[in-house]
Amino acid sequence: MNEPSKLAVYPLLAFQAVILFLLSLVDGVIPQLQMFLLGGHILISNVLVKIILLATVALGSCLHPTLKLAGLPMFTWLLCVGFLIVEIPFLTLACGMSVGDLLQSYNAYYLLLLIGPVLLVFQDAVSERIMMRWIVLLLFVCAAIGVAQYVTAKPILYTESADGGFAILSWDFFGDVRAFSLFTSGLSFGIFCAFCGALGVALSRTLPTRGTLVVIVSALACFTTLTRLCYLVFFCACTYAVVLTFGRRRTRGLLLPLLFAALGIATIAFGLNSIASGGATNLQDVGSTLMRVDEWTYYFNLLIHATLAHQLFGFGIVQNEKLISSAPMAIDNVPLALIMHIGIVGLALFGVLLIKMWLYLRREALSTQQPLLIAAASLWATFACASIFNIVFGSFGAVFALVILCKRESVMKQHTSP
Repeated sequence: MNEPSKLAVYPLLAFQAVILFLLSLVDGVIPQLQMFLLGGHILISNVLVKIILLATVALGSCLHPTLKLAGLPMFTWLLCVGFLIVEIPFLTLACGMSVGDLLQSYNAYYLLLLIGPVLLVFQDAVSERIMMRWIVLLLFVCAAIGVAQYVTAKPILYTESADGGFAILSWDFFGDVRAFSLFTSGLSFGIFCAFCGALGVALSRTLPTRGTLVVIVSALACFTTLTRLCYLVFFCACTYAVVLTFGRRRTRGLLLPLLFAALGIATIAFGLNSIASGGATNLQDVGSTLMRVDEWTYYFNLLIHATLAHQLFGFGIVQNEKLISSAPMAIDNVPLALIMHIGIVGLALFGVLLIKMWLYLRREALSTQQPLLIAAASLWATFACASIFNIVFGSFGAVFALVILCKRESVMKQHTSP
């Protein structure tokens, strides 16, 4: 391909990558659109979106092979990728995973987390202002649908495809509807609301009215999910955004993720205490608390009675609706999920990577004071808290990727409109 052709194709690929990551974040759009048009049937799964995304990145790398590493944890990223490759023979031979199941598990857990550094081929593809406008537009659309679901106490959209291959997770809450909007679960919707709430806080410094409006809409939408984890993540993300936006010290917020994790653990103790005192309500979701304790106890017992090899390198057990036969029950905890899949060694490597990804976002947010970077760093500061109760790789990975695709601007170039 000659140089003029490359110059023409490259921006289109970059734009396509942005759209694909937005679709990966708001992950119910494509299934819901297909079910609306085809009477409940789905022809194209979200897996195809990721395949097209990988092809887009690969072609973009060919057209623009120069990477700006920009402080990303590339060495740790390469260690994690290399470890997953080395794990393949162990998971297939020692754990009995088929190659197809193995690839599905890698896609479900790690793809959106590990693709970030590769996206540097499209860095500066879109201005932060345009990206924020798209995100705020998505927020208002999704919030309107979520509020409608809550007010009418009806899902409004499809909750399952005709063939049963697609289903919204945990939308029925004691007869009420957990709003899921254009997402595959209320949890994913709530995490998106938390991200937008933090964005509103960051915007409020230069655009107080618009920023406050975004926070209010995000909070209202988050409330409709009827999910206490979403409420906790929303509160923590907005609190962290306040610290990054209005604080002065360069070290601000370094220890807050530990406090957020402690708050997450405290909610478990509070729930168990409510059970003991007989004062539990629907929103405290007593059954969910007990169920998670049972799940974690089961997998902990499995771990301590396993061979050293399985403890170190995993069991190949994955929590995924497409691989339901591989897990006797849900795991609902990121550290435990990593151990069950790729072992203690895998947990250590990915734990370091996740910390470094958050530190990268925080460092960039402090140096540029860009609202989108502040929002992403604030959401990532809640990862340890969110990961106690659910497996949340996809939403956090998609947010990280969107930040990579945005242009970096200095603090002196503050935006006048979102």
